[in-house]
Amino acid sequence: MIERETWAEVILDYRRLFRWGVKREIEVPMPNTPLAVSIVGPRRAGKTFLMLQTMGELVGSGIPESRVVYINFEDPRLTDVTLDDLMVFLEVLNEMHPDDAGETRYFFLDEVQNVPGWERFVRYLLDFDNRVFVSGSSSKLLSKEIATQLRGRSISVGVFPFSFREFLKARGEKLPKYLSTEEKAKVTALLGEYLEWGGYPEAVLNPELRMEVLRSILDLAVYRDIVERWGIRNVSAIRLLLKMLARSSHLTLSKAYSTLKSLGVSVGKGTLADYMEYLSDAFILYRLPPYVKSYKKAELLGFKPYLVDSGLLRILGVTDRGRLLENTVFMELIRRGFTPGEDLFYFPSEGGEVDFIAGEEAIQVTYEIHPFNRERELKPLLKAANSCGARTLKVITFAQRETLGLKGRKIEIVPLLRWLL
Repeated sequence: MIERETWAEVILDYRRLFRWGVKREIEVPMPNTPLAVSIVGPRRAGKTFLMLQTMGELVGSGIPESRVVYINFEDPRLTDVTLDDLMVFLEVLNEMHPDDAGETRYFFLDEVQNVPGWERFVRYLLDFDNRVFVSGSSSKLLSKEIATQLRGRSISVGVFPFSFREFLKARGEKLPKYLSTEEKAKVTALLGEYLEWGGYPEAVLNPELRMEVLRSILDLAVYRDIVERWGIRNVSAIRLLLKMLARSSHLTLSKAYSTLKSLGVSVGKGTLADYMEYLSDAFILYRLPPYVKSYKKAELLGFKPYLVDSGLLRILGVTDRGRLLENTVFMELIRRGFTPGEDLFYFPSEGGEVDFIAGEEAIQVTYEIHPFNRERELKPLLKAANSCGARTLKVITFAQRETLGLKGRKIEIVPLLRWLL
């Protein structure tokens, strides 16, 4: 049982925790009706910070501090908190601020999955016209689970590692519309760093420690959270699977199974499928399906694997800049709201493929266009235009810029810097 005095202490301690830091370019909706906003994403991508930033905006807009309430359920003072304890918490809050009773409050519940029956408490808050924001470790509190537990009374906000724009802000760089030659050279060098080391906030803000930071994120998010949550015994299998996913351009379940078997790792196909699902649910792995109508053909072609951040690819031994570039473009498409299997696919064709069909746009990604790969990169775009109805054809490279005409279609070659900004 949590003592009333402890609750009062926790409420007051967190009251002035609002801070800004690097302002995220993520819109957190403010519902007009009683809905819960679930802030979801991978471990250590900035979910707690986004909550604190949102709280600061509310107070800045004129909402009294007493009606903006933050609780972190990983606070050691709240160990083994129960549903009954949460009701005592509300009683203490009302005693502290009797004038706010009956007014709309804004509750920010961080790591709320640590409380058994948390969903009943959230529904109770919503029934009394409050606004509730919940977040938690992505491997423990997933968007699917939130939607189920709250019976549809929730909306989700995805939080990912820094975009390149946020990366530049974190490094103190301004984002002018036009750049001098010197400024462009500096930003391009930073882009190369972002490409190789990604955008996890702690790694960006501590570049001298980024290797250690990224290793700890991988250990925490995958090897501990997922393994502990699902009771995985064959840890070596999931470790090797993740390395395989990081280094593969395409993969099928059968190929993954055969590869692990050849390495002497005994794991069933069903178990392997579960492992991939766990990695996806934890926002570590994304699987991009092919743009085909036949389910059977889709299974044969397999998926293209991407990880949530290129920094994790580096930690897993990937140094190929073309692979890092493609992963960076994929994650930017995710940030822009595209969803694999709904409006985001890859386009397979004989003699080549198109990396991304994003809505009505066909996007090819290559580090550099040169005479040896020009035909291989451009021809599939024309096929995609005919088969998928793509209206815009684009090639994203690291630095090249050009507009081409090919068989009556315009193909724009765009440098990554311009596309990201």
